[in-house]
Amino acid sequence: MSKKIELEASRDFSDILNDTFVLIRQNFKPLLTAYFVICGVFLLTSILISAFTNFNSDDPTLSFLFGFLKIVFSIFNVTAIHLTVLSFYVIYKEKGNIPPTVMEVWGYFRYYYFRVLGTQFLSTIGLVIGIMLCLFPGIYLGIVFSLVTPIMVIENGNLEYSFKKAFKLIKGNWWLTLGTLLLTGILMALLILALMIPPMIIYGGSQWLSGKNLDTIGDILQAIMLNLSNILSILPLTALTLLYFALIDEKEGITLLKRMQLFGSKQTDASTSIIEEY
Repeated sequence: MSKKIELEASRDFSDILNDTFVLIRQNFKPLLTAYFVICGVFLLTSILISAFTNFNSDDPTLSFLFGFLKIVFSIFNVTAIHLTVLSFYVIYKEKGNIPPTVMEVWGYFRYYYFRVLGTQFLSTIGLVIGIMLCLFPGIYLGIVFSLVTPIMVIENGNLEYSFKKAFKLIKGNWWLTLGTLLLTGILMALLILALMIPPMIIYGGSQWLSGKNLDTIGDILQAIMLNLSNILSILPLTALTLLYFALIDEKEGITLLKRMQLFGSKQTDASTSIIEEY
C-alpha cells in the first residue's frame, strides 16, 4: 500500500500534479461519498432546473425565469462542491492523513457555506469588473481569487484576511498557480468531453434509427450529464489544495519548521532515555 499523501509539503509543478492523482485515488471512495451525500440536493436541483430550462426554451418568460434560476443554483452547486472538497482535506490533515466521515465534513460545510457563498459572489463581481476594464487584470485577479476560498476554510480566515493572504501567496508564484489551474482545467474538460460523447452518440443514433423525435430525452440526458460532470472539479480543487500548502511552505517554511521541531523532540527523547538508563 502506498504511503498516505502529506498535505503540508514542499512541491514543484510536477509534484503537485502527481500527488493530485495519488491523493484522489487514495481517498476516492470517502471523497465521493461525501460529495454525493452533501452535494446531492444541489446536484438534483440543478439537473431539474436545467431540464425545465430546455423544455421551456420557446416561452420567453419561462425561459428567462428558469435561466435565472439555473445561474443561481449553479452558483450554489459550485460553492457546495468547492466547500465539500476543501473541508474533506482540512479534516484529512487534522486527523493525520485519515479520511473523514461524512458527518465530520458536514460540520465544516454547515459552518462555512454562507461565508464561502458570499466570498464567491464578491469574487465574481471583482472578476467581471477586472475583465471589463481589461482582459489581463481580470485573468490576474481570477488566479488570485482562486486561493481565497482555500485560505478562508483552511485557516478559518475572514474575508479581508483571506484576500490579503491570497495576494501575498501569489506574489512570485502567479505563473505556477496559472499553470496548475490551466492544466488541471484542461484535463477536466477532456474528461467531460469523453463522458459526454458516448451518451450523445447513443441518443443521436437512437433518434435516427427510430425516426422519432427524442428531444425531450435528449434534454434530460444533457442536463444529467452536464451536472454530473461537475464531480470532475474534484481534480482541480485537489490540485489547488496541494498548491496552497506548497505556497505556504515556500512563504512560511512550515515543513522545515516541523522537521526542526521533530528533530528537537527526538533529541529530547534520546537524552531522557540515556538519563533514565544511567
